[in-house]
Amino acid sequence: MKTIIVDDDLFLEIDKLATGIFSHSDVIRKLYEKKMVQQKEPLVTGMKSIPPQKGSISAFVQSPEYRSLRKAGDRYLAVLGWVQKNRSNEFTKVENYNRGKRVYFAKSHKAILESGNGNIKAKQIPGSSVWTLVTLDSPSMRKILTDVLQLVGFQLDEIKVVVETIPTRLRGNLGDLFDGIV
Repeated sequence: MKTIIVDDDLFLEIDKLATGIFSHSDVIRKLYEKKMVQQKEPLVTGMKSIPPQKGSISAFVQSPEYRSLRKAGDRYLAVLGWVQKNRSNEFTKVENYNRGKRVYFAKSHKAILESGNGNIKAKQIPGSSVWTLVTLDSPSMRKILTDVLQLVGFQLDEIKVVVETIPTRLRGNLGDLFDGIV
């Protein structure tokens, strides 16, 4: 048997599920198996599967390069970079996007930092001169991507496929971990 070191908060979440007949190892194994099944399933919206067309955003989010990105922020930036590269004319609309007083996209790092206070981070969108706020939780990234993709002309079914690839925090996924098992 091997030993692994995990953060305290992660251990507490696993420990909550490791009751009765499920050990800590069972919980980790189930999470791993669930993740592997999700990676093999085609992206589906409702009952309708969207076959990815070469060069489409659906094909991009199903590519091995994209799927190897594990962090929500990395995927968020990758999608924005893909949109900028493939819809550059429409992408200029993104610079005017806002929700309240917060600046989410700007031509400079400084403009984003000055729009808020606290621990704010901005990164340059790959292949672009535009910067984006990255100090966001997953639901905010999903909302902003939904808005941006609508703004540049994507259909709702395509948007849903993309947004569903932005991972949520582990805590949000543990509740249904053993659905259908017991």
